Amino acid sequence: MKFESVPAEYQKKFDFLASMLKEYRINSGYSQNALIKELNLNLNRNTVSRAENAKNISLLSLFELAATLEIDLKELFDDDEEIWMIKKK
Repeated sequence: MKFESVPAEYQKKFDFLASMLKEYRINSGYSQNALIKELNLNLNRNTVSRAENAKNISLLSLFELAATLEIDLKELFDDDEEIWMIKKK
């Protein structure tokens, strides 16, 4: 379910950010549960799921996920999807 109050251009950014988080997690070899348990994160699986499904999460949760998956925050907020697609190859 998408947030109806979020403008379409922001929803597109949420969706892009969510897909990046999921791809980084999978490429790092973690399931959602393994990510939480093995790295002793202060998150739960629902938080990871919400992040990967473009749902609302706290900035603290986003920062913790990015740090754990070694994602540069600049990459998360880069509007140029083509640059990101090249970087991940």
